Amino acid sequence: MQAQENTVTGKVVDNKGLPLPGVNVHVKGSTKGTQTDFDGNFSINTAPKSILVFSFIGMDETAVDVENKKNLKVVLKESSQALDEIIVVGYGTKKKSDVISSVASVKPGDLTKVATSDVGEMLRGKAAGVQVSLADGGPGSSSSIQIRGKKSINGSNEPIVIADGIVIGSINDVNANDIASLEILKDAAAQSIYGARASNGVILITTKRGKTGKAKISYNGFSGVQTVNRNFDVYSGEEFAQLKREAYRTSNNGVYRPDNQVFTPLELESVQSGKYIDWEKLVLRTGVTNNHSLSISSGTDKTSIFSSINYINTTGVVPNSDYDKVAMRVNVDQRVTDWLKIGMNVSLQFSESNRPNVGNILNNAINTSPLGQVYNPDGSFRYLPGGIQETPNPLIDIYETTTNELNRNDIMNVFVDINLAKGFTYKLNASRRSWNYKAMSFNSSKSLSGIANSGQGSGYIEYKDNVEYQLSNILHYNLNLAEKNHFNVTGVYEITSSEYNDFRNSASRIPSDILGIYGLESAFLNTPLIGGNERSLISFAGKLEYDFDNKYYFTVSGRADGSSVFGANNKWGFFPAVNAAWNVSNEEFMKEHVPVLSNLKLRASYGKVGNQPQNPYQSMATATQRDYIINGVKVSGYVPGNQLSNPDLRWETSTQLNLAADFGLFKNRLNGTVEVYNTDTSDLLIYETLNANTGYTTKLSNIGKVNNKGLEVSLNGDVIKKKDFRLNLGATFTKNKNSIVSIYGKDADGDGKEDNSVGNLWFIGKPIDVYYRYKAVGIYQEGENIPLVTGTTLYPGDIKLWDADPSNGANPNPDQDRVITSKMPDWFGTFSVALEYKQFDFSADIYTVQGITRDNPFLYDYVRGGSLRGVKNGIKQDYWTPENPGGNWPRPRDGNDPPYINTLGLQDASYVRLQNVSVGFKFPESTLKPLGLSNMRLYVTGSNLITITDYQSYSPEKEIYDYPEPVTCVIGLQVGF
Repeated sequence: MQAQENTVTGKVVDNKGLPLPGVNVHVKGSTKGTQTDFDGNFSINTAPKSILVFSFIGMDETAVDVENKKNLKVVLKESSQALDEIIVVGYGTKKKSDVISSVASVKPGDLTKVATSDVGEMLRGKAAGVQVSLADGGPGSSSSIQIRGKKSINGSNEPIVIADGIVIGSINDVNANDIASLEILKDAAAQSIYGARASNGVILITTKRGKTGKAKISYNGFSGVQTVNRNFDVYSGEEFAQLKREAYRTSNNGVYRPDNQVFTPLELESVQSGKYIDWEKLVLRTGVTNNHSLSISSGTDKTSIFSSINYINTTGVVPNSDYDKVAMRVNVDQRVTDWLKIGMNVSLQFSESNRPNVGNILNNAINTSPLGQVYNPDGSFRYLPGGIQETPNPLIDIYETTTNELNRNDIMNVFVDINLAKGFTYKLNASRRSWNYKAMSFNSSKSLSGIANSGQGSGYIEYKDNVEYQLSNILHYNLNLAEKNHFNVTGVYEITSSEYNDFRNSASRIPSDILGIYGLESAFLNTPLIGGNERSLISFAGKLEYDFDNKYYFTVSGRADGSSVFGANNKWGFFPAVNAAWNVSNEEFMKEHVPVLSNLKLRASYGKVGNQPQNPYQSMATATQRDYIINGVKVSGYVPGNQLSNPDLRWETSTQLNLAADFGLFKNRLNGTVEVYNTDTSDLLIYETLNANTGYTTKLSNIGKVNNKGLEVSLNGDVIKKKDFRLNLGATFTKNKNSIVSIYGKDADGDGKEDNSVGNLWFIGKPIDVYYRYKAVGIYQEGENIPLVTGTTLYPGDIKLWDADPSNGANPNPDQDRVITSKMPDWFGTFSVALEYKQFDFSADIYTVQGITRDNPFLYDYVRGGSLRGVKNGIKQDYWTPENPGGNWPRPRDGNDPPYINTLGLQDASYVRLQNVSVGFKFPESTLKPLGLSNMRLYVTGSNLITITDYQSYSPEKEIYDYPEPVTCVIGLQVGF
């Protein structure tokens, strides 16, 4: 055998002639192989008629027949996959290398690595400029998404979500395992073709299609547990007892009272026995989550089908909270002739959730005294564990309140693709989306509200439904002239309509629990509320794209929207945009003189997009129902309401300038994007206050202006690229500055500057969302000169306020001494790592939000246990006493709250979080082939594992009484047949 082998040597270079180290060289059909050295050289023994296969990440694989050859020079070409990747843009697709607007593409594989059922949460940290925050931590909840800052005061700030060309209600209307591609349109040039709905960004989702060939079955599922991390401590039994003694001591001229004068008998029994209550252990539990998805893809040259089913089940960390969801999808494509293709997409979703009165439960779990007894002698829950009226038992509402919610979401669209001529296509896309919601909430006679209401129940039944229709006509024309001139024309005519209805009946004082909320007929008081609306939109859009030799790009686009929600005098709006780009790396001088720069594209765009009012009829005057007694009979009528009509009402307009550079170094081993933008949003929808003499008090008008400017950076680097070992690092950075430019345009005080709207906390030059309150700078000490404040007597241990001008007296000046603090973050970003070693893979994301301030009412509010009266428990603080003068919290007092304690509520909510960690093992082909499997991966994933923050809550994004954001750890399996 040795005598029959030849030694083949050679060198591997790229298309610029530069040597490629680390190229994998193996003999086809065998396990024999080697790698090129630092200079690209290799040597291998082969049989005379062997074929050598050369592979390298980022390069196209090349096979060479070595018969009668002893020395080779192999040229590997850069893989076009990355830059020629097809991504979705407005009403079409483009190669990534030809995209010249701000479009962020998120890989579906990166989404499904996150152990959650919320697609919004899966997006967190995946794209610069896209801020995802927790809306609710409960089972089946969703997140809030904001793209490039907050632009509206009274309008929506959420992006529109479009799946397969259809506007859907929520990003969670699509199963994450069904997503083939997800793109985020961030600048006005990309968004303008969606017109009056696009100022907050657009998320485009394309679902998977069937593929020609053998049927393929794929399964992805995980099961795991959920727990809760908290970043605060409450007072233990001993600590709370001492806090209560200190509160009574303060009101007793600094002398401790006997314990029997401080504590109730139930509390005193706990103090003397040392048996205390840990309410959190009783209120929270370990949750369980399950997510299973199965899909089948098959097709012939004429017909292809993709179908899937997804089941989600979660039992929450709060007892009696759970969530179930079933989602089904069928996508069908039928090639009728060479010029005609038809298809259909059908998606059905059903979900059910149950949840007790979570806010009340968690609030009471934090602030209920640890002194007392949980149960009565008969084993039932004791209403007042410590015998104090203000602190009822939080366990009661877990079992005596419930809210059951049922959702059904159906989406169906049919499309027709026609090739009219060479390069000329027409697509008709028709859809219907329906959403039905039913909620039943009941508080039994034994619940906290039932006990407070003389042992009678209460609750409500609510129904909502929404039906939306959309018809899109889309024309595309592609034309190439003299090989280097490329034209693309898109025209769109679209009609959408929506009808919404809701009904709610609230019942109070239900005398019996036997029927639950179905017993509302016997309630003492039933209050029905009914509502509904219709809205429609007619749109014309066009886009002209041109590029010369894949170097110079120019696009102009525009959309005209006629909307029923606009005023009678402003039914139509027009939203144009223009953008241009220069692909510098395709210039010959760059290829010759700057070979290290494998990609450089400079982009610029400018355009307008709109934001229509959230609800219809806001341009019209309102009427209010009034009841009259005529001849002893109640008669209902209507009188003019408080809002004046505004026939000139129109859309908010965002005008954005975007400058960007896409770059790639070292054959795109390092690549990234840097973008800067400036967005002016004018004609803000703001309620004006009118003189009551007119008969009206408010009017919705288009006044005011907001500015958002920012910087976004995305970096990605293949640090190591070998056959059996790959290491990839990525990072994103986003900084947005939000400020109000104008509000009402008035200068009532004549100082030459526009007036602020202090009552609404709107200040010129400041962000939309701010706090405006006095600032604490310390605690007064004994012997210190304490100023005399009108109406308030201050003592050692009370809060010292910042005084902008001490010469104007001791009284806090609301105009000068209050401080404006932004609610917006300074910046946020992500660092990610992905590693592959043979069959093992590892990935991790670290997410951070910096420079953000949140108000925490648990630090000062009596209802939240923050006022140190010794009645309610609360977040543990280092409070001042004569023996502890270094305490940074005011001295406890039992009679009332310490003066100005709300100034201590603002906390730095910046955080760093280990957002997601996943470890997987891919079974080798030799193991799978006998089993008839194409792939199998076993993985373990953890989400929201560690959060480092100074904000005292379960989550730095939410208040303590909100459903806590869980820590999730799952084990999962991906299998392909």
